[in-house]
Amino acid sequence: MTSILITGAEGCMGQHLINILSIYGKEFFVSLRRANRSNVLGSRQIRGFRNQSLVNFIDLDYDNLESIVCHKLEGIEKIFLLTPNSNTLDVTKKIMTEAQRTQSVKHIVKLSIPGTNLRPPTPEGMMHRQAEKIIAESGLHYTFLRPNYYMQNFITIPFRHSIKGTAFYLPLGDARASFVDIRDVAEVAARILNEQSNKHYDMIYDITGRQHLNCGDISEILKSILGLPIDYVPISEQTAKRELILAGLKPESIVCFLNLYRIIREDHMRRISKAVETVLGRKPISFETFVRDHIELFKKRLNPLSSQ
Repeated sequence: MTSILITGAEGCMGQHLINILSIYGKEFFVSLRRANRSNVLGSRQIRGFRNQSLVNFIDLDYDNLESIVCHKLEGIEKIFLLTPNSNTLDVTKKIMTEAQRTQSVKHIVKLSIPGTNLRPPTPEGMMHRQAEKIIAESGLHYTFLRPNYYMQNFITIPFRHSIKGTAFYLPLGDARASFVDIRDVAEVAARILNEQSNKHYDMIYDITGRQHLNCGDISEILKSILGLPIDYVPISEQTAKRELILAGLKPESIVCFLNLYRIIREDHMRRISKAVETVLGRKPISFETFVRDHIELFKKRLNPLSSQ
């Protein structure tokens, strides 16, 4: 049986991926940053994993590269690689060096970000492209996943702080993008990790949704499903930056979101790919389905009585 390591297990992507692999009945290990194990959220996540009978943990402390050693990876055949933007290249180099030293690791499935294949790429895209190059030159097989802007960003911190009553404010103008549900990306990754053949070896998948929508379209979808008079108000990048600062995001996360907003405005994220259909044999989740699946969260965020 193929043994799999999931890095970045504490994030939204990692948790979705773990849930799917659990359904598949796969044997796998999860890596939680050691720093997160001592806080309340980290402890809660570990309890949740244990409740799923997931007790196989491997400590790979991204802030302490010396903790990443080959003997921890021995016996692992496939690695789902999710790295932080803060030290992506250092972490990638170290993990690949140690993976090459094992007798077991054969396949790396790396999660990249939008903008990786732009010419020129965004700074974050350039960094992830360099990480992809390190992996491709390692001699191990790879699959690179390059998802578009996540639909989930419309219910998490950046969007939450862009809402004033029943209007949302984003610096996207009338630009369109093929927003993708993170659940689709996780299922694509899980299917590839579960695959026993080599058909996904040395492949690159740009993962998008099925529609290219602008924020006006999203406003209409929200109005229709929630029954609220929800409006979209375009704002400047500078105003968006102030909102992200108020939201408490780290400076590197703010820069990343502003770059994502820019490449959406510049019409780089509207292309619709067939990756989900190719790997999963079905169409991607629509934005309407995404809203219905998270309707209570949207109702909580978009409050007609709120003056925020």
